[in-house]
Amino acid sequence: MGSIAIEMPGRLEPLCCIVTPVGMLGYGFDEAEVHQGLQHGQKLGVPTALILDSGSTDSGPNKLALGEMSVPRENYKRDLEKLVKILRTFRVPLIIGSAGGDGSDAHVREFTKIITEILELPENE
Repeated sequence: MGSIAIEMPGRLEPLCCIVTPVGMLGYGFDEAEVHQGLQHGQKLGVPTALILDSGSTDSGPNKLALGEMSVPRENYKRDLEKLVKILRTFRVPLIIGSAGGDGSDAHVREFTKIITEILELPENE
């Protein structure tokens, strides 16, 4: 979690708050820490967003050539389910860099399918 501040004469004023749940989607994250970060942004009264990556850790061209995602689909779905639940609570934007490791069109489509599946579930699940 971080806040970007702009210096005003004699003080720093927060410009925005960026909450990053995990360095790379699919490896799990602590929901309580994300809630804490978003609550902090709300208290600051500045624009707040969830921003994280889903790019690769540069595993080389092998996965790209084979069209494989960096982690199993179930891992992405698990993390995205948590994120959708958080988004429904806090109503903040979510930005995910890349998709599935390499950001290929196929992986972007797969992420879209996962998110659609999640959004079609009743909210209390």
